Amino acid sequence: MHDRVVGRLKGRHQVRPSRSLAVAGLLSAGIYVTLAARLPWWRHGGVPQSWAGLLGKGLGTFALCLGVAGMLMALYVWGMRFTRTGNSADRWIIWAFACVFALTLLWLLPITSDLFAYLRQAHMLTDLGANPLLQAPADVADSLVQTYSTLYDTRPTVYGPAWVLLSAVGTSGPHDLPMGLLYLKGLSAAAFLAAAWLVEKLLLEMRPGAALEGLYFFAWNPLVLLMAVGDGHNDIVLVALVLLALWLLLRERWALSLAVLVLSVWVKYVSLVLVPLFGLYLWRRLVRQQGSVRLRPVISGSMAAVSVSLLVVAPLCPPEALVGIAERLLHPLNWHLGSGRLPTLLLGSGLCLYCLAYLLIAVRFWRGSGSFQHLVNSSFLALLLVFIFGAARSQPWHLLWPAAVAGLSDNRWARGVVLGLSGVMLAVQVGVEWGMPGLRLFVD
Repeated sequence: MHDRVVGRLKGRHQVRPSRSLAVAGLLSAGIYVTLAARLPWWRHGGVPQSWAGLLGKGLGTFALCLGVAGMLMALYVWGMRFTRTGNSADRWIIWAFACVFALTLLWLLPITSDLFAYLRQAHMLTDLGANPLLQAPADVADSLVQTYSTLYDTRPTVYGPAWVLLSAVGTSGPHDLPMGLLYLKGLSAAAFLAAAWLVEKLLLEMRPGAALEGLYFFAWNPLVLLMAVGDGHNDIVLVALVLLALWLLLRERWALSLAVLVLSVWVKYVSLVLVPLFGLYLWRRLVRQQGSVRLRPVISGSMAAVSVSLLVVAPLCPPEALVGIAERLLHPLNWHLGSGRLPTLLLGSGLCLYCLAYLLIAVRFWRGSGSFQHLVNSSFLALLLVFIFGAARSQPWHLLWPAAVAGLSDNRWARGVVLGLSGVMLAVQVGVEWGMPGLRLFVD
């Protein structure tokens, strides 16, 4: 009798968090649906538009949008407290609303210009026969290319050849603009859901008790949703590939893991910071902890990485393109355009400080346990520092990098830092849109 009463009380205790979590999901979904219905890309994406231009540039509209961002963050934080019970029903609620959020934001007009820049570069490759890695958009006489002009027009693309080839699929048909936008938004939504799935899979093998909370932390984060699916930034593709590389590494699929990590580098070069950490982990696993050198995994992994690089680089990257890529990595575009308040000396000093911090992270990892959890923690720090040093350029979507790994870290402060930065960066993105209306892309 006593056990039956305890079971009923326990069941009621589990139902209440599930209901509260569902309420948080429904309210958040209502906000996302309202945004997508008010600002659908298929209605406003044909010509340059901005949220501020469509909704109004007045202080009242700005305050309303800032309040909506705050409400999304408040619902997110409120729902987080109900993910610690481990109830299986909560998992289905989290996944159901993650899919609803992704499907809804698939139709939202991006707030930044990056998605249109991807479309323009793909159009240059598939329809104009131009190589975005060699030619600047300003040098191409085409209406679509010139319509979506940005501050980056005078230089070739800053993205890798893998992303150029991947995005080119969207403009291979006769309807470049609508199909290209739908393809790129769909690719972002798929990458987001794949990343969420990988976060859960990794945690189920690393720390099963934290899987539900880690999944929620990533999949319901408003900044992640708005920047990854709503804005369609290719950083979410990078994130999904990095998480896949980690999962393969955890399962000791050395060659595939390195191949996927190298592929992520050729999507966007930021994942270069993870290559040395992966290399140190493999060396510890294959040499130091085994007591003898196992050359076969090392050779197969190296060959896989080289093969992926050749397959991706060869079609688009002659030697002069590789030289241009190296130059753009060493001298970021923002050192010359759009950042007169930040002199080259200051940015160069920041880069030197990052290199010093990264060296300390690598040394600490080498001297530490060398476990997979230690690799995850070190990778989070490396990506977080990249974001911090890049945040001066008002690019909140770069928080996607550490946000994807924060849920895997066993340091509780990692989630707290990402949570706080998510709220701040979401407010920054709204402020940039209403406080800096003179961007070249958004011409009223």
